Amino acid sequence: MFAHRFTVQLHHTDAYGILFFANQLMFCHDAFQAWLDSVGHPMAPERAKAEFVAVVVHAESDYRSPIRLGDKLLIEYRIAAIGTTSFTNDCRFLDPAGREVGAARVVQVTLDPATGAKMPIPAWLRGLLAANV
Repeated sequence: MFAHRFTVQLHHTDAYGILFFANQLMFCHDAFQAWLDSVGHPMAPERAKAEFVAVVVHAESDYRSPIRLGDKLLIEYRIAAIGTTSFTNDCRFLDPAGREVGAARVVQVTLDPATGAKMPIPAWLRGLLAANV
């Protein structure tokens, strides 16, 4: 499990000051990127230089309690499943008291950066994913 902390900013909220629903999925992706950075494989700024491409094929999100401007949250990020060409990211959103205020699940499929064709998860990435189950 990888822990990622963040504070909800004004631009993350809707007109009522509550987290805009789609941003919970964005935060899950932010945690994925932070995790990649932490294991020494930051996402490449250009597709041509990428070690792999992982596109989202499924996303779901649950909202257990309002998340508001200024809230300080912890995302517990882990890998829930690893397939041949896909992996499933799970994110739990916790408030400072440790109460779960939201959850998200995102399934990604790996693609060859050059051709865009689906490809097996690279061995180095599979090892990193397996270590974060």
